[in-house]
Amino acid sequence: MDHYAISAILTSICVFILGFLVLTNNPRSRTNILFFLLSFSISWWSLGLFMHAISTTKETTLFWGRFLHIGAILIPIFLYALSTVLTKVYDERKPIIILSYLLTIAFIILDFTPLFISGVSPKHGYPYWVNPGILYPFHILMTASLVIASVLELWIKLIKAKGIQKTQLKYFLIAVLLGYGGGSLNYLLNYNIKIFMFSPYITYSVLIYVGITSYAILRHRLMDIEVIIKKGIVYSTLMAFIVGIYSLLIFIGQNIFQTALGINQWIATIITALVIAVGYKPLETFVTDLTNQYFFRKKYDYQKTLKESSEAMNLLTDIDRLVKLTTRIVARRMDLVETSTLIYEEPHHRYIVRAAEGKSKEMLGTTYSDNFELFKHLFSSKNILVKDEVTQTLNNKLVLPDERKRLNTIRKDMEKLHAQVCVPSITRGKYMGNKLVAIFCMGEKKSGDIYSNEDIQLLSTLSNQAAVAIENALMYSDLMKQFQELKETKDQLVQSEKLAALGTMAAGIAHEIKNPLTSLQLFVQMMAERFDDHEFREKFTQVVPPEVERLNRIVNDLVSFAKPSKLIREPAQINDILEKTIRLSEISFKKLNVKVAKEFSEMPKVIVDSQQIMQIFLNLIMNGAQAMPQGGILTVKTYYDDIYKKVCIDVRDTGHGISEENKKKIFAPFFSTKEGGTGLGLAITKRIIDEHKGEIKVKSVVGEGTTFTVEFPVAS
Repeated sequence: MDHYAISAILTSICVFILGFLVLTNNPRSRTNILFFLLSFSISWWSLGLFMHAISTTKETTLFWGRFLHIGAILIPIFLYALSTVLTKVYDERKPIIILSYLLTIAFIILDFTPLFISGVSPKHGYPYWVNPGILYPFHILMTASLVIASVLELWIKLIKAKGIQKTQLKYFLIAVLLGYGGGSLNYLLNYNIKIFMFSPYITYSVLIYVGITSYAILRHRLMDIEVIIKKGIVYSTLMAFIVGIYSLLIFIGQNIFQTALGINQWIATIITALVIAVGYKPLETFVTDLTNQYFFRKKYDYQKTLKESSEAMNLLTDIDRLVKLTTRIVARRMDLVETSTLIYEEPHHRYIVRAAEGKSKEMLGTTYSDNFELFKHLFSSKNILVKDEVTQTLNNKLVLPDERKRLNTIRKDMEKLHAQVCVPSITRGKYMGNKLVAIFCMGEKKSGDIYSNEDIQLLSTLSNQAAVAIENALMYSDLMKQFQELKETKDQLVQSEKLAALGTMAAGIAHEIKNPLTSLQLFVQMMAERFDDHEFREKFTQVVPPEVERLNRIVNDLVSFAKPSKLIREPAQINDILEKTIRLSEISFKKLNVKVAKEFSEMPKVIVDSQQIMQIFLNLIMNGAQAMPQGGILTVKTYYDDIYKKVCIDVRDTGHGISEENKKKIFAPFFSTKEGGTGLGLAITKRIIDEHKGEIKVKSVVGEGTTFTVEFPVAS
């Protein structure tokens, strides 16, 4: 049995199975019925071709020759009818179709007469082969006319078509050209014209035709013309390689090895099998890469770029930049007319268009309720939704009314969003749980092509990566908000601690201000009566200006300390800050009977925020004074550590001291041993010192006193 017979029987079986699958997919569809009839005709013709090739008598060869031509006569009319259905011109072309059916019936009748097949004779190494009759050329003419008419119908419609229809027509047109390009060569064999070495393999081309066409009718999205053609190129090349190697080695085995070395045909066959087994996989990889690179370069390049870009998404933490980048990449790399990205806003239970390209830019900022039927469907199915598929399902008469109503709503929702494809991005992390956080809405392609299987797989990968990236970005955004709120709370606590310290001094300061005010009031009242008294004026000039200056200084220090301020670091002298702080606390010292001992040394400047440093010293000084309710000595000492290049400040009291247990807690927020204390003073003090790259240390002996040491690095 040769390749001609093998290819014929393979074609017959495959064509019938695929045609049957198409019919069972939707037996009421005119398209599917016609495709089955076309497939059945090809299967009939191929079966007859197989039996014709293996027949060894005149009678059987003639019978199967007439048998196969019934299929050959039926093929072109079913092809043309199917083409008119696919191009939606069936009703317009009905007169031509009816006439073609009548001519087909006439040729089938003639097939059983010598006018169509005159007999059989030896040809091409076969015992017998059919001989064409006088009317046979008219059959060829009719076949060629219907095939050419089919190609023209498909081509004209293809130019104007868009979306799913364009892809389907493209499939079918290429399938027809491939199938009939090879199958029609069989007519030459009937006239004893052999196409060199290709003759035994020409029927294999019909298998390619069947595969492409079946995919086109069964699956409008999953059938990818580029995928099918690519695989066709790859496996056709591989088949040619196998057949070529086989033929070459058989030739060498028969004509060289057998004659010169005595190696028979079986050894040549074994060598062939070994070569094919070793070389098949590397060759498949090589041919696939070449096919991708040279035949589908644009597809190959944009997928690679899109994958690299999707990985880069995970580096972004700003949600707006993330969705804008993703939307822009998808729109440009897939060459879309428009696209948009919706992000879920959980507090408001809605989706908002956060990024858009092309015509969809007018939708930026538009919000949609999360109860859209489309959103519910995307979340429940967790699959990419294609509008053409929804439309295709709606065209099925078997769809139940409730489901039809739901699908109609989904289609309208997609139209509102200008979406041909909706890609859900669903989180599955612990932070957000299982939520539909984003929806990528893809518009039409500028080329008018549909979204291929590779497009869908790529978008699926992108949506999974986007879900993780978006969740991370939203989590980062929430953390930043919480951090900002915490910072604001911290600033409020710092300010409240300032006010608490001021409140402690308020009574004494009021008394301190009241005394000079009383003196000033007395002088003002007496001024009118004793203005000419030289002694009065002299005393006035001695008392009033210093008192006014004192009042002004106290008020300025209070206002400066009490007002909220931003962190402003600048060179400052620690001794000056301490002087001002001690001056503010003098009233409290008098009230508590505390004496202050200042031991200041000359020191370099430090880079600090003077207001905040004043606050920490005020806390330490007031704590030290309050630790001596019966009075005592508060020593404030400054000195320079030349080894570590630090300025050091000691605040030492002679109070009751701090226990070892409490020493571990004194810097913790809200820990206090004072009645009515907030427990924030030392916590804020340590935080400010840490922000200034400083240190605070404490030494204490119960019953003897406590020393707080503060260190700051000097200004460089």
